[in-house]
Amino acid sequence: MENIWVTAWRQFDWAGKFILIVLAFLSLYSWKIILEKLFFFREVERRNRTFEHLIRKGRKPVLLRCPLNSILNYGIELRDTAHDKSLDTHLEKAFLREQGKLETKLTSLATIATISPFLGLLGTVWGLLLSFQGIVASGSSSVRVVAGGVSIALVTTIVGLVVAIPAAIGHNYFRERVAGILEKMEFFFPYILQYLKSYSDRDGS
Repeated sequence: MENIWVTAWRQFDWAGKFILIVLAFLSLYSWKIILEKLFFFREVERRNRTFEHLIRKGRKPVLLRCPLNSILNYGIELRDTAHDKSLDTHLEKAFLREQGKLETKLTSLATIATISPFLGLLGTVWGLLLSFQGIVASGSSSVRVVAGGVSIALVTTIVGLVVAIPAAIGHNYFRERVAGILEKMEFFFPYILQYLKSYSDRDGS
């Protein structure tokens, strides 16, 4: 018996094949984002922990590429022109900027999770239309012919769900992880302000 995936590919016209190709592309892109974010967040958390350790010890942070160090460097640039209250506001803006960087491409995952089932359903409806047209053309309405056409048409729905489920799980997981990182960063804000104040005092002395 021929593989149903091969059979579906052969029986679909260009529109059905195009939908399958789009779903395959969305699947690859979503997994690329998922893998990138896994390594990215792990590295961000590690570098933020190193940064926190250095600041708590009163040591000058090394050149770490992490959100907390970006916020600190932004504060150092403004320390001569901003008062204590306005500095706090500027740091909050820097915080929002880093939040945007952490959330990059998460919207893409959400979009893929949303549209993939609809693309799959579109392919199924299109496949059913072709199947019924074939039944009319052949003049056969046997259960075997009808069931075979329906099973092939449902392939795109399965593919759409296979694409959407990992994307939805990844999106929700990374949203929670971003929230955890931001919560820790917000908790560490007073230490950054204290460091900036001592930094300014050292420069002024």
